[in-house]
Amino acid sequence: MQLNLQHSRAATSNLTQIILQYNIDIAFVQEPYTILNNVAGFPKSFRIFAHGSNRKRSAIIVNNNEVDVIAITQVSNEDVIVMEIRYEGLMFYGASLYLPIDRDIERDLETVEDILQLTKGEGLILIIDSSARSKLWSDMCKNTRGRGLEEFILTRDLLIINEETDIPMFETNRGRSWIDITLSNNVLAQKTRGWTCGKEESCADHKIIFFEIESMKFRGITTYHPGKRYHTKADKWGTFDNKLEKILLGNF
Repeated sequence: MQLNLQHSRAATSNLTQIILQYNIDIAFVQEPYTILNNVAGFPKSFRIFAHGSNRKRSAIIVNNNEVDVIAITQVSNEDVIVMEIRYEGLMFYGASLYLPIDRDIERDLETVEDILQLTKGEGLILIIDSSARSKLWSDMCKNTRGRGLEEFILTRDLLIINEETDIPMFETNRGRSWIDITLSNNVLAQKTRGWTCGKEESCADHKIIFFEIESMKFRGITTYHPGKRYHTKADKWGTFDNKLEKILLGNF
């Protein structure tokens, strides 16, 4: 699952209850609640991974002790945490990224490029609070950040796991947007399914996003089942390569 907690203790407490209720294995979070620059508010039974000496704005929370994880510190900082994840014969890399709106997105894309080079040939999932708007991930408009991120996604053969939704990922009384993105590479994409947004209260301005990654034993590395079966992108588009082709041809 993924969520921007907006540094809220209440949202952190709510997220903890959902993780325990639905037996979530891994949560990718942005803007976690912190005390003295360290991620706080989660029970001691959770393993918390973040990096850097300043206030953490990205973290990965692991609830399942059977999931083996190693932090990849050479491409991690306060806004990015990258992990090698192993579970039931499946190995992939997962990253939680916070891309602040007041920083040039090109700087952050250089970091993503470093992650792609480091994990080349392995499964990769990128969980991003992008502050970037684009119709490719269901937003109503496109901003400059969205244009840059679109180009990066398409030229690096990344795949957007987000399903089409009219539920905004970020909503306040000042407006709404779709800025939280789940990306994968071709190695992991066909094992990633069940993406859904906004089915549980987050106690934050961002919505909770759930998805599943199948292990080699065909068990999801997350276990949230909201009562509705969701089609995977392979079901909707035929193949992932066909989906990318449609985007490139302007037929998305």
